[in-house]
Amino acid sequence: MKNRVDLHTHSNKSDGTLTPRELARAAKAAGLAAIALTDHDTDDGIEEFMAECDRLGIEGIPGIEISTDFPRLLHIVGLYPHGEKYKSTVARLKDARLERNLKMLKLIQDKFGITPEEVLEGEASDAQSCGRLHMAKAIVKRGYAKSVDDAFDRYLKRGRPCYAEKFSLSPADSVRLIKDCGGIAVWAHPVSAVDTVDEMLEAAKKMKAAGLDAMECMYNNFTPEQSEMCRYAAEKVGLMQSGGSDFHGGNKPDVKLGAVSEGFVPYEILERLKTVI
Repeated sequence: MKNRVDLHTHSNKSDGTLTPRELARAAKAAGLAAIALTDHDTDDGIEEFMAECDRLGIEGIPGIEISTDFPRLLHIVGLYPHGEKYKSTVARLKDARLERNLKMLKLIQDKFGITPEEVLEGEASDAQSCGRLHMAKAIVKRGYAKSVDDAFDRYLKRGRPCYAEKFSLSPADSVRLIKDCGGIAVWAHPVSAVDTVDEMLEAAKKMKAAGLDAMECMYNNFTPEQSEMCRYAAEKVGLMQSGGSDFHGGNKPDVKLGAVSEGFVPYEILERLKTVI
């Protein structure tokens, strides 16, 4: 158990359900040697998280998951970024997230009569930490969709009636930010952004040129074929491997902290990643 790490998790500072302190305690209970907090477009929980990891004697890793400007779901996980440039850019991302959330909450209220307070109640601490997952759950609860996926498909994806655009960095600029700020840049769940290995190779090469270090080849629901495709692309382009559960607590109850489809992410993966900082 001491060999296990999780390099992709979320707290209630974005769309998870555990506080940063509770997440650190859950990692301790799960027997993890190290855990990264990678909330969406925010670092608000890092100080609390790191302090609790230190108190518990486990290795806490400050991180972030940046949503990029890409036709599909292309996210960059940053591990260990720091400094004033990082802080100022994250502040801009947080402002953009809040602005988009307020627009979408208004669209949802106009269409369904679901108030922002109803979306946030018992889910997100405020409109800043709210995400589309919280909105989808409120739509399902009121009976306007059969499931969270159905709510996304019908109302919350790009081009759907309750979707709003927001300022985002490009994938390459997201990678450059992480690298310029002393961090490790990882392409998260690559199969969410592309359909074929050729598309994956093309995107990976472009991000590698910007400084990308690794691809997430171990994930909570990858099939063996998907894991192999990610490993093949990483090796072909000259990238390291990373992995994480993408744990969200009660918002993704089937996803267990520290667990990936192949079992777990070994500490050796983190050791290799650390060689680039």
